[in-house]
Amino acid sequence: MTRIGIDIRGGDHAPLVVWDGLSMALSELKSDTELHLYGLAEDAPKAPSNTKFHICAEAIEMGEHPVKAFQQKQDSSLIRGIADLAKGQTDAFASAGHSGALMVASMQILGLQEGISRPAVVSLFPRLDGGQTVVLDVGINVDLKAEQFLEFASLGASYAKAVLGINKPKIALLNTGAEESKGNILYKRAHELLKENCGGFSGNLEARDFFQSKVDVLLCDGFTGNIILKQTESFYALSKELGLNHDFLNRLDYENYGASPVMGVRAKVLLAHGASGPKAIKNMILGAESIALANFVDS
Repeated sequence: MTRIGIDIRGGDHAPLVVWDGLSMALSELKSDTELHLYGLAEDAPKAPSNTKFHICAEAIEMGEHPVKAFQQKQDSSLIRGIADLAKGQTDAFASAGHSGALMVASMQILGLQEGISRPAVVSLFPRLDGGQTVVLDVGINVDLKAEQFLEFASLGASYAKAVLGINKPKIALLNTGAEESKGNILYKRAHELLKENCGGFSGNLEARDFFQSKVDVLLCDGFTGNIILKQTESFYALSKELGLNHDFLNRLDYENYGASPVMGVRAKVLLAHGASGPKAIKNMILGAESIALANFVDS
């Protein structure tokens, strides 16, 4: 049996879009998947009969301070869900809620994997050749130390192997040029460390080659990664506004991916976009089921 925890109160438009997304996902889940729903008492009557509902006292609002929210709202839907994951009562937990609070709770309750100093959020981007590139970090760590790029390389490679089935992933560093001398002090040092210590490292990759590369894992700090993520979302929205239609453009729709795994913590946590609609929530739930069956945390 696969047990998935879902934050009913997570997201800009929760709980309505979460219920809508849940109803869309139910028919596509495996028969032995069990959903654990975390929400307020007023949400309980809406829970499908084949799910388990956990009544929580409160929810974490999107504008709250993450550390204060963690300290003061231990009985919130987000923190209760992660706590039950830590107890082994679920196999994965997914939320479109407060990203900062989710990170704090994951680090404090679940703990970090050995050799990892900071968790990272992974996002998949399509390539023109039909493949996908694993990009990390895409939002948590706006400031990094050069050594942490080595950690991200390990996490990204683990994800590419377990989820995408790539045995020897090709790894690159996002930079302002392909030459080793490019970049600021941080990225130059990161390049040195990756070149010396990272198997599969192929050097720098320029942003203009992003969608046409053969790279399986692309490394960057969370500030840069989040800009790439938001710019891609904007480009997709613009293509729809202009009436452009192409299979590759449709693959840029973030709602198709649902949620991004949080790598580096000692359990399987997924974070969805706060603005997620029902389609994204559906794919978040299906993605949580898929991640629960993958072994990237152990590896």
